[in-house]
Amino acid sequence: MHSPQRIRFAKGAAALAAASSLALLAGCTSAPAEGGGSTGASGEDGKFVIGFEQPLGGQAWREMGLASLQALAATPEYADKVELKIVRTNDNDAAQQNAAMQNLIADGVDLILFDPASSSGADAAITQATAQGIPVIANGGPYDSEDVYIVSTDWANAGTIGADWLLENLGDNKNIAVLEGLAGVPLNEGSMPGVISTLEGGGAKVVAQDTNGWNEATAQEAMSNILRSNPDIGGVYSFLTGGQGVPEAFKAAGLPFVPVVGGSGYNGEACTLADNASAGLKGNMVFGQPAIYAKGLEQAVKLLEGEEIEKEQYYEPLQITEENAADFCLPDKPNNFQLGYDFPGLDLTLDEVLAFYSGS
Repeated sequence: MHSPQRIRFAKGAAALAAASSLALLAGCTSAPAEGGGSTGASGEDGKFVIGFEQPLGGQAWREMGLASLQALAATPEYADKVELKIVRTNDNDAAQQNAAMQNLIADGVDLILFDPASSSGADAAITQATAQGIPVIANGGPYDSEDVYIVSTDWANAGTIGADWLLENLGDNKNIAVLEGLAGVPLNEGSMPGVISTLEGGGAKVVAQDTNGWNEATAQEAMSNILRSNPDIGGVYSFLTGGQGVPEAFKAAGLPFVPVVGGSGYNGEACTLADNASAGLKGNMVFGQPAIYAKGLEQAVKLLEGEEIEKEQYYEPLQITEENAADFCLPDKPNNFQLGYDFPGLDLTLDEVLAFYSGS
């Protein structure tokens, strides 16, 4: 765990909108906090009331993150301590997120967890929370405020981890194709310059570029287009998606596999690696576990119980390669089933998380 250079999220400019659905989950009792930043447990039967604000519902990664958060809250260790208030807003809208967080403050929560929609769009809510002694934890990505704790994947290094792996696994053919994620999205824009610099600095030659749109079908189509005009590719770097689509493009073109970086943590990516390793496929699926949300809850409870926690916590992304893919592949689950439902040290089981998972 360390603190790398932070990714700068773009500032939201959308108009203020009301928060959407509010889901309430109950745990069972505990003693009030003796320290931390809260004035004490304020929920039913003395439970800590913890708000969670998520700015983009419906995406598999975030759905799994919420499921892991709720699964941890339902375990015996937490069920007698925690009451969750989960608020979901739309379209990664920073103004909506800020309004939703202010609503949570008005509801009397003891602490707020939020997955940042931008680097500063929730400043007003954070200032209000700080003034009232309510701790705030950015959970899932970083946030630029000294008043905010951070429990996040080390996104700043996620891109270059894959780039380093590709350089180590390239053969004599140094020609590579690069598929960025979704152009204009801060995570993509903040990571890709470092990726390209690492690849070219390590001797790779980028001969083709396109986008994967963070969608496996789009990654496959983009790779197929590249291979039609430039089949002499020795490796592929696809940012946070493509672990299934890119190999499928090579198979469809009748070309031998090349080393591929590209993963968003979908089951189909792990199974593609497992199923094709014997045919020569080498790959590295680098992604942040959605269960970082559950890790945020663990840290929130520690803080409310009076423990000191590290102000900025950045965790390495998970790497799934052809060597360990069989351990992650779930043959009975669909390709778009999101992996990363557990986090080191939490020991959540698939069945526990599936009880709350509403995705495919």
